[in-house]
Amino acid sequence: MEGLTALFFLASIYVAGSKREHILKSFLAGILLSCSAMTHPFGASFGLVSLFFLVRDRISILQKVFFFILGGIIPICLWAVYIHPDWNLLTIQFGAQLIRKQILFGSFTALTKLKVFLFGFAFSKLRLIIIITQIFTLVLVSISLYKKKHELNSRLNVYWIWILSVAVALYSSSEGWYVFHFIFPFAWGMALLAEQKYFGRILSLAGISLSFAGWLHIVNIHWIQTDSTYILNTQFQKLETILKPHNKVYLQTIPDPYFHLSEKYPEKKFLEFIPGELEFPSNEYTRTIESQDAFVFYDDSLKNQAISLFLSNHPEWIREEWEIPVPSNHWLHFKTIVYHKPTGNENASP
Repeated sequence: MEGLTALFFLASIYVAGSKREHILKSFLAGILLSCSAMTHPFGASFGLVSLFFLVRDRISILQKVFFFILGGIIPICLWAVYIHPDWNLLTIQFGAQLIRKQILFGSFTALTKLKVFLFGFAFSKLRLIIIITQIFTLVLVSISLYKKKHELNSRLNVYWIWILSVAVALYSSSEGWYVFHFIFPFAWGMALLAEQKYFGRILSLAGISLSFAGWLHIVNIHWIQTDSTYILNTQFQKLETILKPHNKVYLQTIPDPYFHLSEKYPEKKFLEFIPGELEFPSNEYTRTIESQDAFVFYDDSLKNQAISLFLSNHPEWIREEWEIPVPSNHWLHFKTIVYHKPTGNENASP
């Protein structure tokens, strides 16, 4: 999802920053940015970046803004038409997500938010030092340039708009998964520093070297020390066997088996929602839970209250739990917990 969000956004700034002067450029850039936001709302935070690429020449600003917004409205309208039959379900789910975001925003301290941010990096402490040094250095460069010319060049403006947009979005979201989007303005900043003599080039080289070392570290953990592909397939095959007698399955687990199981059992109905601990004040949701034949979790404490109540009222359901056999720093290091309705053939299962 994050990759698709970034792809549409990068396509948007590529179009917006092209040298062709045509009104369709603004229109297409708006469409692409809107598609980025459609894949994930985080993409909306990049709007100012795309818009700046369009208007940085300060020519026909109002016209460009109008067509940029018009282009952005089109995917939203198409999405609204598509989602309209299930609009009530969307408002329930999205409302629960907003409540969760509000709770996270209010309960997470600044230190917790920093830990969430560093969750996305290998060698996080060294990375934090390089990030702080980059920002501090570019602050000094920006101040020096502004004193000389009373304005910043467009590339520095892009950097500050981009990195501040991502920083505000990350701070408000409180989710470690979205740190991926920080990589792009960070790389832009390193490119700017590479143009500076001595210290800037040394810092850029240090950042590139650390990134390469982090990549080697990840490769070592996931593909040299362990065969992640084999372990993942084994995990999914075990779930296949357990869930084979059941036609309705609720999934709230990592790694995500949804597409694998849907392909293996196209006749079965799999429901998936993460985070599933959100509270839905809906009788329809309770009826959906009660109709399931099995539940799969990665953390018992993250069950929705309606699910916990249902399972406590059905002690006859079978509970199976195991840990994926990988080191603690492996991305597959999760538990798998399965609750499933007894079929009477458990002793005969292989």
